[in-house]
Amino acid sequence: MSLSSIESINIIGFGRMGKSMLSGWLNNQLDKKVVKIIDPFIDDTDPFLINHNLKLHDMDKIRLDDGIVLIAVKPQVAGELFKKLKEMISENTVIISIIAGYSVADMRKYLGSKPIIIRTMPNTPAAIGKGITALFSENQLSQNLIYKVESLFGSMGKFFWVENETDMHAITAISGSGPAYYYLFTECLSAIAVKHGLKRELAEILSTQTFIGSSALMENSPNLGVVEHRENVTSPGGTTEAALKIFMNNDKLELLIDEAVSMAIERSRTLSK
Repeated sequence: MSLSSIESINIIGFGRMGKSMLSGWLNNQLDKKVVKIIDPFIDDTDPFLINHNLKLHDMDKIRLDDGIVLIAVKPQVAGELFKKLKEMISENTVIISIIAGYSVADMRKYLGSKPIIIRTMPNTPAAIGKGITALFSENQLSQNLIYKVESLFGSMGKFFWVENETDMHAITAISGSGPAYYYLFTECLSAIAVKHGLKRELAEILSTQTFIGSSALMENSPNLGVVEHRENVTSPGGTTEAALKIFMNNDKLELLIDEAVSMAIERSRTLSK
């Protein structure tokens, strides 16, 4: 999708997720001249800013009343930011929030009825165009704005609109936090390989490349579901089946994952409180 229609985007908060999103946009020819970055916790020596020849901006010295404002701060500082932001926005401001746990209603308490608010949940693979983003808005959006928003998130990977905002808690726990789960599993495989006598470098190569290759195989075989991929590796009476019997015994792996995801969902529900 073309990003040529984006005339102005102000990014407030430039941590890992803000950087991942901007990386995806710049890789898809977003003109960096339309980008303004605001973050009091970093300075101009930030490697990302230097590598992309970008500058920080003072929030008090730029206009936020017309155009897109991406809010990419931690939930713990969102309230104070919104109090300040309220005096700087208008009905022409489009707020795009990636703050976990903050509902549109939570944001309206601070921002009032003026701005258009679009709540989103992207993930870090957005940096290389492999992300997945959920989008929600209570507003009736114009076709022009829908095109701009879908251009932004389509350039980072796949996206979908959700009808029920409450779904965002589960989405946050599955796809927002999900990359960390896969990394942890890969980390565990590597550590266990060392425990069983492999050198650490070899163990890391084996576990990491297996993760990468398995993901790529799924992507390149869209006609096969995840169960079919698992079954294709599992020969009757073989080593894979022996391992899977442990994972799947009494559904203990699924139960553990369910417990973990449920904790993430509960945390999402409490972040704005």
